[in-house]
Amino acid sequence: MGLEDLKQITAKLKQPRLPGVVLDFRHKDDCGAIKVGGSLLVQSVDVIPPVVDDPYIYGQIATANALSDVFAKGGRAISALSILAWDQEHVSVESVQAIMQGCLDKLSECTCPLLGGHSLSDVEQKFGLSVTGVVEKSLWRNDGTQVGDAILLSKPLGSGIITTALKRKVLKEAPQAIASMVALNFKAMQVLQDFSVHACTDVTGFGLVGHLCEMLNPAISIEINTSAIPLLEGALELAKQGVYPGGSVANKKALQARVCNQSELPDILFYDAQTSGGLLVALGAKEGLEFVQRLQDLDIHVRIIGSCVPRDTHAIKLF
Repeated sequence: MGLEDLKQITAKLKQPRLPGVVLDFRHKDDCGAIKVGGSLLVQSVDVIPPVVDDPYIYGQIATANALSDVFAKGGRAISALSILAWDQEHVSVESVQAIMQGCLDKLSECTCPLLGGHSLSDVEQKFGLSVTGVVEKSLWRNDGTQVGDAILLSKPLGSGIITTALKRKVLKEAPQAIASMVALNFKAMQVLQDFSVHACTDVTGFGLVGHLCEMLNPAISIEINTSAIPLLEGALELAKQGVYPGGSVANKKALQARVCNQSELPDILFYDAQTSGGLLVALGAKEGLEFVQRLQDLDIHVRIIGSCVPRDTHAIKLF
């Protein structure tokens, strides 16, 4: 669902203020959050159609994608429920088993049990998870950026472009993109626990610009050095050829009025609808440098891609 569609649907919804609720759909954050006894639970759900042909890898990607929202709030995933829409006419029992095994293998990497789930017949294959997590230190909001913060990105951009190229048979394989999409944001989240996180989200369907907009507050503009943004192999060339998903075009249409773009790169890259993207983090400048070093030691190539400055005419500046 696009940004404008979601905005229209939720604009007039009403819900009473209920005890214990910290975040709900009105906050436009990655997860809901609620106090239960002495614990702070976070909950999210995400379902995607196949983005690759291999069912086992598809199950891994869908799982990494769903877990990412919990990690972006500083949460430890404690349980998951699967959501399977089965296209029985085109997808075999063996393929569904492979999807589920891919899911279980990814969940085991962060010691999160699958408790059960829900399945239904559908004309289009879909799979995802509802994930519950617990925040043991501090809850990371997506809108707490401060002037002087560094903006960091923990995975390269371009997965929407690459998966579109795979679907259109423009590419035969994309091992780097697949490795990026199946990688959990779990280790990055664990390292972040040692830092004073001002804001955190993950880059998924709304693209880099869409999730940067979530990080804004009235006092902040965000400047992005586009030459510092890591890109998946082939993404730049494919973007120049016009190979990208419709969701990326919809993102650009919805968001470009908030952006001052002085970059020489194809701007669709910054609106590209990602699957299982990286964490997008705001840290103090000194801590940002230390975080980069800590993750590089774990072979996670996070980059500082921009900074937060006092609010100017445009909310987002690309140069």
